[in-house]
Amino acid sequence: MQLQELSADFRQKQRKYLGDVKAQKSGGLVESETRFGINLEDDGTLQHDYSFGSSQQLAVVDDLQTEIQSRDKEIAQIAKSIEELGSIFKELAVLVIDQGTILDRIDYNMEAVVEHTKEGIQQLEKAEKSQKSARPLKCIICLLCTIMILLLILVMKHRH
Repeated sequence: MQLQELSADFRQKQRKYLGDVKAQKSGGLVESETRFGINLEDDGTLQHDYSFGSSQQLAVVDDLQTEIQSRDKEIAQIAKSIEELGSIFKELAVLVIDQGTILDRIDYNMEAVVEHTKEGIQQLEKAEKSQKSARPLKCIICLLCTIMILLLILVMKHRH
């Protein structure tokens, strides 16, 4: 914002200077007390001698005017570049925030995966224990049933 204010102030002073140059170029006097940024009061402290030839003077004025215009264009281009850079930084900030959100989601999902894996391991261990404890019990029950059946058969055989 300060750069824009300084640039606007510079352009205003530049326009005034160019107006003074054009007024001098056309042979008229400049209406203000200052000419080309130099105070022309009668105390003699800041007077300059402009006694060189008019063609030379016009060439210098044209050169100065061209240089001023090119500098004005350069300043405008710099201001535009700074504005573009500011918008790029704003877009970059949005992207960084989005990436942070995505990373947070990934982190949350990884923690959930770790918890689900731990629960799955615990359930598998329980299933293994119950399966191991059920096998011998099944074998014992099967053997007892077999013994009972054989005893019944034996008792039936002796009765006949």
